[in-house]
Amino acid sequence: MPLKIAQVVVGLPVDGPFDYAIGQEFLGRITLGMRVRVSFNRRPRVGYVVGLKEKSAFKRLNEIQAVLDSSPSLDQGALKLTKMVSAYYGCSWGEAIETALPVSLRQARPYEIPAQLDQPGPALPGQVTLLHDISRHKRWPYILDGIEAVVKNNQSVIFLVPEVFLIDEVVARLSKNYDAGLLAVLDKKLTPKKEWEQWCRIKAGDCRIVIGSRSAIFAPAFHPGLIIIYDEEHGAYKQEQFPHYHVHEVARLRAGKDQCGILFVSSAPSAEMWEQARKKKWLKVTCPSERLSEMQIIDMTNYNPQKTSILSFPLQACIQKQLAARGKVVLFMNRIGFNTSTRCHQCGLTLKCQRCNVNLIYRYSEQMMVCRLCQFKMELPKFCPGCSGSYLRSTGTGIEKLESEVVRFYPQAKVSLYDKETADFPQEADIIIATQAIFKWYERILPAPVTSDGEEAKEKKAAVQLIAVMNFDAILNRFDFRSAQKAFSLLIHLRLLAEEKLLVQTRMADSYCLAAARHMDFQKFYKQELKLRKELRLPPYAHLIALRLRGPQEEVVFEQSKELFKKMEELKPQDLELSDPHPDVLPKLRDKFRYTIVLKGKSVKKMLDLAKAVLKGLGRKKSLIIKIDVDP
Repeated sequence: MPLKIAQVVVGLPVDGPFDYAIGQEFLGRITLGMRVRVSFNRRPRVGYVVGLKEKSAFKRLNEIQAVLDSSPSLDQGALKLTKMVSAYYGCSWGEAIETALPVSLRQARPYEIPAQLDQPGPALPGQVTLLHDISRHKRWPYILDGIEAVVKNNQSVIFLVPEVFLIDEVVARLSKNYDAGLLAVLDKKLTPKKEWEQWCRIKAGDCRIVIGSRSAIFAPAFHPGLIIIYDEEHGAYKQEQFPHYHVHEVARLRAGKDQCGILFVSSAPSAEMWEQARKKKWLKVTCPSERLSEMQIIDMTNYNPQKTSILSFPLQACIQKQLAARGKVVLFMNRIGFNTSTRCHQCGLTLKCQRCNVNLIYRYSEQMMVCRLCQFKMELPKFCPGCSGSYLRSTGTGIEKLESEVVRFYPQAKVSLYDKETADFPQEADIIIATQAIFKWYERILPAPVTSDGEEAKEKKAAVQLIAVMNFDAILNRFDFRSAQKAFSLLIHLRLLAEEKLLVQTRMADSYCLAAARHMDFQKFYKQELKLRKELRLPPYAHLIALRLRGPQEEVVFEQSKELFKKMEELKPQDLELSDPHPDVLPKLRDKFRYTIVLKGKSVKKMLDLAKAVLKGLGRKKSLIIKIDVDP
């Protein structure tokens, strides 16, 4: 006899599931994982069936209005994974499900869902591997061997990359070994129609290798045998929107559920991954670099940029030498615009974005003041908005100002800017002033690999002979406990990119980060970095949970954060630490004021239980939004 009650969750921040009656016309048609249309809080919504039962504790139930799937959108494995994601990241089960599904299936429209193939027999033994490929050229034979073993066993591979531009690179490489019909691309930035088509191919079992960015970790791949996380240290693997999941954790949850292997690939692994590999005795494969450029550290305390130039004398000499040899130079500076700050000389007023409260950047190319966060624009005022003074002074150096300096020093050279708005890498330029957008072309401008007989590979690339990091201190001194890790990773990648030399201008020449990068001493870097993390009880030695509050009125946000802190302080166990409410790294963004409270402890579950218990009884203001960020 068919069960008459469906347990349904919805994509809202409310715990469920909720009981709905199954009408006579739907009896026997509804199964677990199907989408249905329901009335929730008197509004029609898409619901997801996560359970079926005979009776409900409630006498009066709303009925399911429509069945939207021909077969389940979510199989048993997907339901289990999303349930685990919900439990770990503090979101509702419905929110986790909507994160896993393509855009089309979050709408209340019927779809013909491909039937899931039955899972085959024995799988390959799942193994976690850290592939530390310092050269970046030796990773692919290892990756391809792993893929081949899984595909031969009639299993699927999920190949994750941190950013969309890398998808084409991976597809091009895999297309040399596999028919295009075996490959599928899944990414949230595809059009909904294209995303839906690819999702259906994957769910029907028509392909064996799924390539995509962060969200592809939820792909309905047939009998997955291997998850590859390429450049695992990249920050893009952490979801910025709620739920704030991280691919590392979801991959581990999925690998445990599906008994599949994980391959983490990196030239400079994250400190957390390095320690996990040691502690859990993962297989670690290290591929040394057969050719390494020289690294020179320039101590800027010996120079005064205001009296000389932002280009130190050693850097000037190196640029001149490369120009004479017809070499290519990249000056790396991750600051857009001409000037980074404009201030009134009379009253001290600094021009800021009214929506985000950050300094407006002057962009010479547009003749406009621009906010780097919300893209607000305004003309540079002729008089101070505060005192009507006529002397506004702009300071700080962005890539446009650096460009003017370089052109003045080297008028004979062809100089180009390269940032995220530049379509193609300026291969014809002698000197390129680049932001981190250069990594969009990273694989294409790496020096050619050396073959087994010591000769360079014939595929000659637009190699760069000299790279100079102009503002290393700004990279290292960010308000982020991972800043040293990110700075070290940047140096390693830029050193691999430079064919002859990497120069680093700094006033922190004694940094352990610089010393380790110069000697390519990974053990030394991670030993020091992990020692500091351990002393401060930071990941990987503890977990953090950030409670982020935001709203249009700063006083309301601050008062609510104090109330939340007080209640948590009263209830927290002794083994949990709690920070005072403090303004976020970006205290104001798009007209919303932001405050954060940070919990620190060994158990994510214990911290989540505390946070949820307090939030449940908190009388919060309607204009206020509070989000939980696990492992920020």
